[in-house]
Amino acid sequence: MGVQNRTRIVATIGPASASVPILVRMIHGGMQVARLNFSHGTHEDHKRLIHNIRTASRKANKEVAILQDLQGPKMRVGELPEDGVYLKSRQIVTFSTGVSEYVEGSHLPVTHKTLHKDVKKGHHIYLDDGLMELEVQSVRGRIIKTKVLVGGVLKSHKGMNIPDSKVSIASFTKKDEEDLAFGLENGVDWVALSFVTGPVIIRKVRKKILAKTHSLKRPAPRLFIKIERREAVENFVDILEEADGILIARGDLGIEMPYEQVPIIQKEFVEICRQAGKPVIVATQMLQSMTVNPRATRAEVSDVANAVIDHADGVMLSAETATGDYPYLTVHTMATVIEEAEKSRLDDITFYQLHGLDDVETAIAQALHILCENDHIGGIVTAMSYGPIAHLVNTFRPNVPIYMACPKKEIARQALVRAGIYPFIMNDEPGTFVMRAERLLRKQKKISSKRRTAYLVGAANGEVQLIIR
Repeated sequence: MGVQNRTRIVATIGPASASVPILVRMIHGGMQVARLNFSHGTHEDHKRLIHNIRTASRKANKEVAILQDLQGPKMRVGELPEDGVYLKSRQIVTFSTGVSEYVEGSHLPVTHKTLHKDVKKGHHIYLDDGLMELEVQSVRGRIIKTKVLVGGVLKSHKGMNIPDSKVSIASFTKKDEEDLAFGLENGVDWVALSFVTGPVIIRKVRKKILAKTHSLKRPAPRLFIKIERREAVENFVDILEEADGILIARGDLGIEMPYEQVPIIQKEFVEICRQAGKPVIVATQMLQSMTVNPRATRAEVSDVANAVIDHADGVMLSAETATGDYPYLTVHTMATVIEEAEKSRLDDITFYQLHGLDDVETAIAQALHILCENDHIGGIVTAMSYGPIAHLVNTFRPNVPIYMACPKKEIARQALVRAGIYPFIMNDEPGTFVMRAERLLRKQKKISSKRRTAYLVGAANGEVQLIIR
């Protein structure tokens, strides 16, 4: 059957993990969500990856959700010599928004054509994921004069961050629009929006998704919003209200914000998402050393375990599985760390973390949590369409599986990003729901007559019935 942890493993698929045999091993090892990074590769490349993921899923006999991660307005340097350009500490370097290629002794090109309007004297520019740091000395026309504080070798298309500035670039680009249309046509389950600063763009993109999927006659994918800009942190409450899920992208966030604040932001946002009943994924460098080494560092292991203890729905692998030397071993390592963390008492929701009894649905969810903690029931069965109760139950992270009936496989795959949720395909007609669900889940050996099961069933008047048998 393979690994079955509550916390989901999101693995980025790339050249190292593109083949069907490796994908099958990764699925058996614990991967439930496959991420496609649209910052790299062509549509032809991604179409091949989607085909291979679906093929591997059938061979492994386990559904896998596909997450399309749109590039967004990533600021980059332009075309540089193959060996790059060496930036020496204390050197004066100039950038220009008016050139596309570098000529020796001239200005460095940038892709963000209004950068000269966004930075001012004293602002800092970070290059290549923060490895190099420069300070703006002056801005004249399109020429930005900087002083190198931390140097290094700068190569073509490396990323730029300007945390002191308000960026004028739109967070949904023409490339994103084309990539989104491709993803919708090829049946992705979730879409991640990059460098979002507020809720307006989320509503705009959702309208595009609903219009396109309506014409395609298929369920609309859900939206993860990546938190990686200072403005996203400041506007988090408004963003969360519009989002279907949150992805905490610690790489750019750690440059945009003081890095010592990132762990606190992570913990606070994960808890807010849990209480809001929305899935949250923690990402970036979780097992980074396993890109080239067969063993993780102790710090990385602690990082993964702490995300589980914080009750993140998922933890994500990036280069480790996309281009690394050990894609399956990395997934397996993450799965073993998750398993150990979930077995500990530190993973438990305590009485003091429970919501107040504001309504009947919350009281039912809290009661189920207590029944699970006292080993009175062995599983919970509900349906995706039975209102907020279906997801409210999971905010308490019961220590038994939550089996969720979904009307279509596309909807079932969307549910895979939620910790502790195990979707199955069945309609939710309430009159016979319990009987049919019990028969199907016993046939699949997911529930047993030896332990009681709790059923949350929607009633005709909109209320929820709790049945334990």
